[in-house]
Amino acid sequence: MKKWKKVILFLVVCCFWINGFSVKAADERLGQTIDGSILVDNTEYVEYITPLSESIARGKYLSSGSGRLTVKSTRYVNVFGCTDCNQVSDEVKVTLHLQRLTGNTWTTLYTLGPKTAKKATYVSNSRNYTVTGGYYYRVYGTHSAKKGTTTETTASYTNGLWID
Repeated sequence: MKKWKKVILFLVVCCFWINGFSVKAADERLGQTIDGSILVDNTEYVEYITPLSESIARGKYLSSGSGRLTVKSTRYVNVFGCTDCNQVSDEVKVTLHLQRLTGNTWTTLYTLGPKTAKKATYVSNSRNYTVTGGYYYRVYGTHSAKKGTTTETTASYTNGLWID
């Protein structure tokens, strides 16, 4: 009986030891910044908002644009983005690009939109996608507000999110 206890204990220890070293994680670029996106290993969402420019906090009409990438389940993600205005604009738009990092280049896999709202201060768009594991993904968004002959634009991007 003691022999079996030792064998079982040995097997349990081996299982913990093997599992501790076989966890799949993001590649060696984790933490690096590529084209403005920090490469992260999260299971939650990553959001980044880009203001109109560094010289002005926001425009007369366009306040901000944002994007979000959320892991819904294994290799299944949600892409979300919105455009927010300071005041009612004739036309408010958001276009979202789900991008995958290949080498050191972000390649667009899917484009969602543009989605347009008329006489509005806000527009958003969202969609779920199935992705291939073993890559970083991000959402790149373009945002605009038009009032009369004035058009203000900005862009947003999330950090690069590792998908197993």
